[in-house]
Amino acid sequence: MSRFLNAIKNLLLNLLVLFLLSAAANARAEALTGKQAADVEAMLALSKQSELWRSVEWQRINMYHATLGGVVSRVDDESYFLSPQGKRDPQAELEATIRGAFDYSIPEKRRQPNVCRWIARYQFLSRSMKVQGFDYAPLPCSGFEAWKADIAAKHVTLVFAAVYLNSTASMYGHSFIRLDGGKAGEYNRLNDTTVSFTVNSGADIGPMFLLRSLTGGFPGMFNIAPYYVKVREYADLENRDLWEYRTNLTQDEIDHMLAFIWEQAFTYMDYYFFDDNCALMLLASFEAARPGLNLIDHAKPWIAPLDMIKLAQEQPGLVDHIHYRPSQYNTLVRNFSLASNAEKQHALGLLDDEKLLASVRQMPAAEQARILDLNLGMLEYLRNQMHSEEEAASIGARQLKLSGMRSKIDAESDYKETEPPAQRPDEGHGSFRAGFAAGQIGTTSYTQLNLRGAYHDGLDPQSGFSPGASSKIGDLYLRLNASRIRFERLDLFDVFAPAVQTEWVKPQTIKMNVSIRREVLRDDALSPTALRIQVGAGKSYNLGNAARGYILADSVTSLNAMPSLALGPTIGAVWALTVC
Repeated sequence: MSRFLNAIKNLLLNLLVLFLLSAAANARAEALTGKQAADVEAMLALSKQSELWRSVEWQRINMYHATLGGVVSRVDDESYFLSPQGKRDPQAELEATIRGAFDYSIPEKRRQPNVCRWIARYQFLSRSMKVQGFDYAPLPCSGFEAWKADIAAKHVTLVFAAVYLNSTASMYGHSFIRLDGGKAGEYNRLNDTTVSFTVNSGADIGPMFLLRSLTGGFPGMFNIAPYYVKVREYADLENRDLWEYRTNLTQDEIDHMLAFIWEQAFTYMDYYFFDDNCALMLLASFEAARPGLNLIDHAKPWIAPLDMIKLAQEQPGLVDHIHYRPSQYNTLVRNFSLASNAEKQHALGLLDDEKLLASVRQMPAAEQARILDLNLGMLEYLRNQMHSEEEAASIGARQLKLSGMRSKIDAESDYKETEPPAQRPDEGHGSFRAGFAAGQIGTTSYTQLNLRGAYHDGLDPQSGFSPGASSKIGDLYLRLNASRIRFERLDLFDVFAPAVQTEWVKPQTIKMNVSIRREVLRDDALSPTALRIQVGAGKSYNLGNAARGYILADSVTSLNAMPSLALGPTIGAVWALTVC
């Protein structure tokens, strides 16, 4: 009974302490508000005199931009704004920010005072007032300062993860920021912090994800993770090359970016596939860090991650170093190409028959090292592709056994570093395309106009892209003849991923097309409009160095007044021709 009474007593004492602390904080906030009323009025007067809300930095911090309906912030979370009119009124939001300049109270469900929640604003206010001869020092924010000190960023690097056609969210690549600490070395780079803007889609994938992301149906938020998590996700599991573009931001600019990220990390923006996406939000981060950059205004109405990298490259001196980090798959392909036929056969044989280890042990140490390193690389790749823990565990056990054997061999395999492609992704073509064609059907001449929103198809220049691959959204074809413009076709969604067969992995080649179209008939007549869905899967093979062939099992569904379904094989090839 005494234990129970003591517990009740301690609980009541704790509640009393919390109540007194809360009351003291509120009283202090009220006292500070009263005490600093004159300072607030002075800052309001200075802000009106200088029209501070029109400053580029204030616009950048809150992501205001001009629209046909006036100025509006890209932030869609109502709790972000201190003024009810703040989303569309930069002046009202600035004045509300100034009125809260001495509000040190900690709201319920928030672990920091308001002046720390909106730290980028109040740091901006302090700098702006100082320029005008007024001293305003915002409350030190221990949480933010500890976070910033832990990151210890000395450089900011833009990272582009190459196209991944097996995911709707990543078929146009992905971009994020890496905050590089001052320590050199691969270990430290992998432990650096990354910041990305990602869509919170829950379990929605595929066409439904595409539809909702086109219409702002998901919230997008900043996400923070160590770089090794991104390398594991992109380079190892999804077999995507990573391109690292280090920028020349100064330390002050890096600190401004960190304050902006901290402020935006507690809110959300509606995610739109073509504009308010990962690329645009990272551009906004750079503009907040260096307000003189005018990146977003120079972007197209739609912007893909690769377009963002191109924009950064176009800014004189902004990117000062580029590093290529090959995917696990491309590293393995490179090593496999350097191995002798005998080494390849032994490495492949060990995938299915560990009895071959006895013969490997009889080889010279350098040859053993090459075979085991090649086999361990293949096992790691295969383990990453497994969909069940049981299959992955079985491969992991074999890796452990072979790693033990490899550790006893005093020799290095002489595989070279994977060389970067001849052309970087940012040196390839842009995502928008306009085309014009002319022809004749029977006795009827016609012209054709093509407008493509994004991104790439197999007939585009291949430099910087996967050979033969296609990934398109919004590909419109109009037919012009006899003084008429007629709708021919709109490819809503088109993907063709010709994954080449190798001796050790047999990936599927996939094709999908969803379009609204009218088929071209005799004498250039057009059929009734139909929704057409094509789905195919099969195999692709290299046909020498400049050609790739494929064979698919294909299905085409046409939905109109007379629905139809067609099934059959599709055989094709793509050649890359060099014209002098």
